[in-house]
Amino acid sequence: MVTAAIFGSLILLMLIRTPIAVALGLSSVLGLILSGIDLQIAAQRMLSTNNSFPLLAIPFFILAGEIMSTGGMSRRLVNFAGSLVGHLTGGLGAVAILGSSFFAALSGSNAATVAAIGGVMNGPMEEKGYRPQYTAATIAAAGVTGMIIPPSILLILYGVVSGVSIADLFLAGMAPGIVICISMLALNWFLTRRDGIEKTEFQGLPGIWDSFRAAFLPLLMPVIILSGIYGGVFTPTEAAIVAVLYGLIVGCLYRELTLADLYRAFYKAVLSSAVVMFIMNAAGVFAWLITINQIPQSISAYLAEVAGGPIVYLLLVNVFLLFVGCIMNAAAAIVIFTSILYPAAMSFGIDPVLFGIIVSVNLSIGTVTPPLGVDLFIASAITKVPIEKIVTAIWPYIGVLLLDLVIITYYPPISLFLVWLFG
Repeated sequence: MVTAAIFGSLILLMLIRTPIAVALGLSSVLGLILSGIDLQIAAQRMLSTNNSFPLLAIPFFILAGEIMSTGGMSRRLVNFAGSLVGHLTGGLGAVAILGSSFFAALSGSNAATVAAIGGVMNGPMEEKGYRPQYTAATIAAAGVTGMIIPPSILLILYGVVSGVSIADLFLAGMAPGIVICISMLALNWFLTRRDGIEKTEFQGLPGIWDSFRAAFLPLLMPVIILSGIYGGVFTPTEAAIVAVLYGLIVGCLYRELTLADLYRAFYKAVLSSAVVMFIMNAAGVFAWLITINQIPQSISAYLAEVAGGPIVYLLLVNVFLLFVGCIMNAAAAIVIFTSILYPAAMSFGIDPVLFGIIVSVNLSIGTVTPPLGVDLFIASAITKVPIEKIVTAIWPYIGVLLLDLVIITYYPPISLFLVWLFG
């Protein structure tokens, strides 16, 4: 009865478009009442959920991304990407995709990536004759790399919930992010070849060198962060603080970071962090409640029995999480469903780091799938293209992302090679 009430109320609240954090909180309160547990425990669980040192990395990486976005660094990264691929067929689309991958290595957020790169690329793509809905779809899809390429906020959340090394997850996310980027570049080339988009003139090696020099300091940041983590100089949480400090220094060196920009960056970072932490609070209570009612153990045992082996189990996980990603915020989903799906994955001998990458790729695809794909709404706000037109144009990208998901799922060396190499 308690299980049916918890999940039934959650689904009902989500169907009537209640914010996900509120829906999780209300369904948790109902579950506590039916279980005969004092409601004061909800406040205690909320506090204990956020009382986590690794979780501090999230607001600092969000702040670092906002500083990088307002300090002119996203424009420099786009210019460098343009010097590399801007002259190819569908060049500006390729610039948006490659620039998003570069920026993802600075921000760790899909939303920040879509907002920053979309703001820079929308105008130039429109001027070159790209269809508005294709421009918006490309910008939205390219933001998926922000949740995979380290430092990924989603991987941090998975590491906090599962206890898996965040450093290993960061290392494992690099190659899948590159695979996704390359596959989208190939699709962009194929789709724009038939549209007769005017090409940009190749700048030559001197142009590449000049744009590289201009973008060198932003490009250096992920190198400093990752080498510092794997070199044992600082933890992932401390790396987030280093990223903020580095962004401030670079912004001052470029003389493109004003006090007004700093205010906007801190303001946006506070809002984004508050949203994530509010979801984490509510999801923490919900996860604790279903755990004490033995729900994850029961579901995990059932899935293990039905699947019979790791290949079928991973297929079921992919189908389930793709559906979840369509209707639920990725942060809430990873907190709730990791505790449910993780035990069975371990019983089948699936590598916990690989499982984290699979879960994260699944939920990142959910950011571009209707009806609740957050990247779609951000791209729509930037480009002024209605959501329904973006949805029509983004299906080829979703198809390629699903193919990437299958490859990443069933060919573990893509994710684990660097972990094995540096382990």
